[in-house]
Amino acid sequence: MVVLAEAEKGAVWYFKQMDAAGMAVAAVLVVCSLIGWGAMIQKWSDIHELRRRNHAFERRLRDESSVVALNFPRTSNLAPYEFLVAEAVSAVQRHKGRLVRPSDVTLCMGHVENAVQRAVSRTMVKYEDKMVLLSSLVSGGPFLGLLGTVWGIMVTFGALTEKASIAQLAPGVCGALVTTTLGLLVAIPATFGYNYLLTQVKIMSTELDNFASSLADRVELELEGEARRNFDQQQEREQLRRAAAAAAQPVGQPTAAAPLAPETPPSLPGWEDAR
Repeated sequence: MVVLAEAEKGAVWYFKQMDAAGMAVAAVLVVCSLIGWGAMIQKWSDIHELRRRNHAFERRLRDESSVVALNFPRTSNLAPYEFLVAEAVSAVQRHKGRLVRPSDVTLCMGHVENAVQRAVSRTMVKYEDKMVLLSSLVSGGPFLGLLGTVWGIMVTFGALTEKASIAQLAPGVCGALVTTTLGLLVAIPATFGYNYLLTQVKIMSTELDNFASSLADRVELELEGEARRNFDQQQEREQLRRAAAAAAQPVGQPTAAAPLAPETPPSLPGWEDAR
C-alpha cells in the first residue's frame, strides 16, 4: 500500500520535475490550447449569427416588390446578404433615370455584377477570419510538442551515467512526456474544430454565390422593366410635344406635311428576346 501511494503522482508532480526549457515549451502549448479553444468558440458563434441574419434578410427580401428601391443605412453592421444588395443598389443609383435602351441596361448590369463580385470577395474574407489561426495550431501544435520531446530526451541522455538515479532522469523524461501530451491536446481539438468550421464556411460560400446569382437576375429583370417604362414615357412625351406644336400654329397657315405618329410606340430591337 505504501508503494502504491507513492506511485500515484498527479500532473503537478510531473510539471515540478521538468526543467526550465520544458516548462517554457509546456507554457507555450497551454497558451496555444486556450487560444485555439477561444478561436473555435468565437468562430462557431460568428458563423451561427451570420447565417441567422442572412436567412432572416432573405425572407424579408422575398416580400419586397423592388430590390433597386431599397435604402440601406451607411453603417458597417450589415449582414453579408444585406451588403451584397446594398452594393448592387449603389451601382444602380449611378444609372438612375438614364435607362431607356437595352444597351443602357447591359451597361448598368455590368457595373452591378462587378459591384456584387467585389462584395462577395470582401464577404469571403470575413467568412475565413480565424481559420488561418486554427490551421496554424493544427500544424504547429505537434511540432511544439515534438520540440519538447526532443529536448527532454536530450536532457535524459545527458543525465545518464553509471550511477544515474531516477531523480536525475526524471526532468528529461517528464519534460518529454508532458510536452508530447500537451502538443496532442492542442492539435487534436484544433483538427476536429478546423475541419468542422471549414465545412461550414464552404457551405456559406456556396450559399453566398447562389444568392449573388439570383440577386443579379432579379436586378436585371427590374432594370429591363424600368427601361421599358422610361421608353414608353419618352414616346408619350414626344407625341404630346408634337400635338402641342401643331395646335400652336395659326389657323390657315400652310404647314409642312408631317408624318402621322403611330398609334402605338415602336418597339425597340431586342425587347422581344428580353421579354
